[in-house]
Amino acid sequence: MDTQRLAEVLLQSNHISLEQAGEKLNTPVQKMKGVEHGKVTEKYIEYLVKDVETTHAVYEKLVKELDVYQIHIPITKIFSAASIGKYALEQLGVKPFLELNPDFPDSVIGNMMTSYFGGRTECKIRKEPRKVTVLDFTSMYPTVTMLMNLWKYIIAESLEIQDITEEVRIFISKLKLSDLQKQDTWKKLVVMVKIQPENDIFPVRMDYKGNNTGFNVGINYLSSNSEMWYSLPDVIGSYLLTGKVPKIKEAVKFIPKGVQKGLRKSRILGVDIDPSKDNIVQVLVEERQKIKERSKKTDKNNPEFQHLSSRAQAIKILVNALSYGIFIELNPEDKKSEFQVYGLENFVTKENRFEKSGKYFHPLLAVMITSGARLFLTMAEARLKELGAIHAYMDTDSVFVPPEKAQELAEFFQLLNPYNMDIPLLKPEKKDLWFYGIASKRYALYYYEDGKIRFMEDERSYKLHGLGHLTNPFPNSVEDWQAEIWQDILKLHYKQIIGMDIEEKYSNLYAISRLTVSTSNVLNRFKKLNEGKNWKEQIKPFNFFLVGFQAIEEDDKAVKPLAPFTKDYQKIVYEPFIDYETGETKEGSQYFKPLSRTILQYVEHMENKFDGGIGILERKRIQADGLVYIGKEANNIDDQPLDVTGAQVFINEEELKHRILALTPEEARKLGIQHRSTLKRMKDRVKRDSKINLDTKEVKKLVNEY
Repeated sequence: MDTQRLAEVLLQSNHISLEQAGEKLNTPVQKMKGVEHGKVTEKYIEYLVKDVETTHAVYEKLVKELDVYQIHIPITKIFSAASIGKYALEQLGVKPFLELNPDFPDSVIGNMMTSYFGGRTECKIRKEPRKVTVLDFTSMYPTVTMLMNLWKYIIAESLEIQDITEEVRIFISKLKLSDLQKQDTWKKLVVMVKIQPENDIFPVRMDYKGNNTGFNVGINYLSSNSEMWYSLPDVIGSYLLTGKVPKIKEAVKFIPKGVQKGLRKSRILGVDIDPSKDNIVQVLVEERQKIKERSKKTDKNNPEFQHLSSRAQAIKILVNALSYGIFIELNPEDKKSEFQVYGLENFVTKENRFEKSGKYFHPLLAVMITSGARLFLTMAEARLKELGAIHAYMDTDSVFVPPEKAQELAEFFQLLNPYNMDIPLLKPEKKDLWFYGIASKRYALYYYEDGKIRFMEDERSYKLHGLGHLTNPFPNSVEDWQAEIWQDILKLHYKQIIGMDIEEKYSNLYAISRLTVSTSNVLNRFKKLNEGKNWKEQIKPFNFFLVGFQAIEEDDKAVKPLAPFTKDYQKIVYEPFIDYETGETKEGSQYFKPLSRTILQYVEHMENKFDGGIGILERKRIQADGLVYIGKEANNIDDQPLDVTGAQVFINEEELKHRILALTPEEARKLGIQHRSTLKRMKDRVKRDSKINLDTKEVKKLVNEY
């Protein structure tokens, strides 16, 4: 039983500490503070006992939180919010799509998966402060689920596939932005479209940095000789932004057929639900709105207020779990095996890990929900353009707009409200603040008057993607150190300080991160380090320690400092540490990355998905010469300080062999294969043995470039 993970799920707080959980739940026992680690004393033993008592008190409070759900899930089976969503569907008798349709064509699922993209995130105006109002869509994914009538697909017995190519061509050519304000239009959008991209604006996943550090999604102009599958909402999005209908080769509609037998009524979160008649998403969202209204009229000291808050939080968690994640769940196996890969084409691979689909895997739903959300944002962009304005930033379910256009944009979307009550679909969350953006997930919202920079008091109004994993460099003097760093970044922009001031302030501080061995993946990374050591000296499950970031290389290998945990984080810089790569003991501050360099690099980080450096950025024009098949993209954040691992690339060996045989010496040199003899050896091996060695440097270069 992992009480911390349970707290993260039920309290919606990532990396919540025992101290924070105790405070948030107001437990009768709280964690002791101000204890020195490293020596066993009576006080230290008392501290350890208190930890156990606090953990138990937190556990008991969390059990009460879970009881609110009225979902029959074993407490040890809650690994994420998605776990609760899956058990809720099971309780209602909803069977998984693939269980009911084991013969559904793998090729169709492969086509769907090639059209899957997550949320749209972009910094449109870079390093040029703009006044904005932040507008948030209410329950974005649940709302899309309702508008597209996707509950019918969740409870359907099967899906019928119908060709509607010509119908879709006509539909898009006659479409106006105002048509998308009609709820009936959205019910027609559960369609997949094969297109030949030619300067159309689509989500494009690629290595925008060009340094093999991972794939990102940008909304850009795309041209390609390859035909590709996209969802109809994304095709409509391109039409809204370009004014031209993409070249549509094929369009197929998915029609839900029948209703599953075995559906059963159940009481969940205090609400009676009949899945054959009720859209559970709609019922719960409306119930949450009623609870919020009651909470406003209830005194915060009244026990009823806490009960209402718990129910509202539980509904939010469950609704989101039912509206997206469970439908795209993939679990990579630990070892490589031989299996068939389906996408725009299909092939056999022996060099990859099979990614097993989760219980309620249903890629059509995942594709439609995320693309529907992107269409909302594209509609906002198109409407702002009509109003003579432009957004400064977008992220999944929010858009940062000029304050004078906020009300008009919010009214534009209100016709799409699918609920049986007056819920504002697009609402202002933060009004009349200055926005300063560096890149996606790297921005600040702030007040700026008479040369003074001030953040919002009731919540963090800045994002620290790229810095948030760091520990507090000055724990004894500055509590909100991230606000301190953003203050200095903004002062740098307003020329109140210069780069040298950043150097002087932070050069004696270092980028240090805390890491917990919370998963088997992280523990496996220490296999080599643990070899030959007795149990006492090994790195063990749930140990936590500190990690420094690469500053120098030795023998062409990055030195990655790993040190025992201490609350005086900066202290490890001046003491012996283990090099994670080699297991050797080293010492010296030169191995640690100065915080000043980290901050200045953060400030210069580009919005690589767009062209341009300062001001309004422009969409890239991409000519896709080839397509790469990749696996699950999301990494466990716990793994990242040691070594960021990207999505696996599925290798089509037959195609790679043909590519090697067709390679000219000139092309090979451009790819980094310098010697003709090396190229000849590779070709001879393919001809002689019909094999390639995927572990050689040269073949890896070819795979990365391809």
